[in-house]
Amino acid sequence: MHSETVLRAFYDFHLDEGTGPVINPFPAGRARRRPAAAGGSARASAGGRYRPSVPSRMPRRMPDGRFNELFAALRYHRDRALLAFWVSNGARAEALLTSRQRDPLPGDQLLGAVRKGTRAYQQLPSSPDAFVWLRLYQEEAWRAGVPRDPSASLWWTLRRPFRPLTSTRRGRC
Repeated sequence: MHSETVLRAFYDFHLDEGTGPVINPFPAGRARRRPAAAGGSARASAGGRYRPSVPSRMPRRMPDGRFNELFAALRYHRDRALLAFWVSNGARAEALLTSRQRDPLPGDQLLGAVRKGTRAYQQLPSSPDAFVWLRLYQEEAWRAGVPRDPSASLWWTLRRPFRPLTSTRRGRC
């Protein structure tokens, strides 16, 4: 705020002396602001040219009741496990899909994934509940015929022919 006051005084001084710009880009009040264009389509922001209004944002959380409804509506243990990992460790969905069968460490509550950008492998702390859903999904998948291989993908389709889940955004990270 102090730097704005200094700049406002600077422009006011030069405006009064006739040596500066025609308008002060840091007006003090409504009376000092430049009137709107003749068509009325141009609208000055509430705080002046260099003080744009802050856009209102949607809250970045879901109420607990809605989350519980969503979780209960999921039909498969795989989907519950993915959602539980996503919520508990904050990884992107694409990062979660890079996990291999050797990556979950339930005793340490860590899940390995390849992170976006650096493409570095990182172990992410996750909730114990996520590992419970993961184990239920694994038992179900292995009984159905999903390959058991430490280097194989952790997440698979639920119907034959079984294929590893991949991101739908091909070519983008």
